[in-house]
Amino acid sequence: MKKLLLLSTLFIFACQKPTKIYEKEVMETFETFFEVLDNDLDSFDSLVTDDFFIFENSRRYSKDEFIAFVKSFDIISSKRKFEDITIDTDYNSAHISLKQFGEFIVNTPEGRTKLEFEWLESTYAVKVDEKLKFKFYFSEAIKTNATNLDVE
Repeated sequence: MKKLLLLSTLFIFACQKPTKIYEKEVMETFETFFEVLDNDLDSFDSLVTDDFFIFENSRRYSKDEFIAFVKSFDIISSKRKFEDITIDTDYNSAHISLKQFGEFIVNTPEGRTKLEFEWLESTYAVKVDEKLKFKFYFSEAIKTNATNLDVE
């Protein structure tokens, strides 16, 4: 009887179809990534894999190096806009490619400065313990502009 119950249980689980990752889940995770990046860097680890790295500014950053890089800016405010988002998913991973436009007001030795960027970006996320986490991020600025806001 135990063998029959065990075989039945195995059969039921073996016949279940894995669930494909939905675009909604990808976008929610993606939006959370930038919410944390702009407002709660202490939670960054919860969104990325242990071996996460980012290629930004023509340089490869480990997770810790990237956090230190972001913290080096004295950011007063940030605005982001995303366009041309393409999402590809399967059962265990997702890939996103997009254009991002960012506007940041930062304190610099010369005073408050508005930094404007247009980036081409691509990211790869994987399922870890049923949660989507980023494994890799690529970001290359294709347009930049800096304006000193304290010019008299």
